Amino acid sequence: MNGPILLVEDDEPLRKTIARHLRAGGREVLEADSAEDALEQLASGVAPSLVILDINLPGETGWDLLRSEVLRAAGDPPVVVATVTGIRPRKLREFGVAGYLPKPFPLDTLMATVQRLTGDSE
Repeated sequence: MNGPILLVEDDEPLRKTIARHLRAGGREVLEADSAEDALEQLASGVAPSLVILDINLPGETGWDLLRSEVLRAAGDPPVVVATVTGIRPRKLREFGVAGYLPKPFPLDTLMATVQRLTGDSE
């Protein structure tokens, strides 16, 4: 998988830090600060190899994005939920989430998760 990573995070300093780290690892990153922004990018034809998704977003939530047909139409990429909210494993399975990173998480853990799910080597 060599599509971009779609990073959906409303905390701008955190989003910029994660994006910078991913780009330093050779990844193409598209940033979205809301579920609506992410849906707009997906609807425009973006086909990410991975989505890193915060659940607590302004407006529509990460759960809304996970339920959307637009995400499925974009190739149903694996989704890693990165959130400060505790989420039951059963709910993650119900939504077909590929990974869960409770905030705060080490950037090394993020990079290992991305590598595992995209199959890319560093």
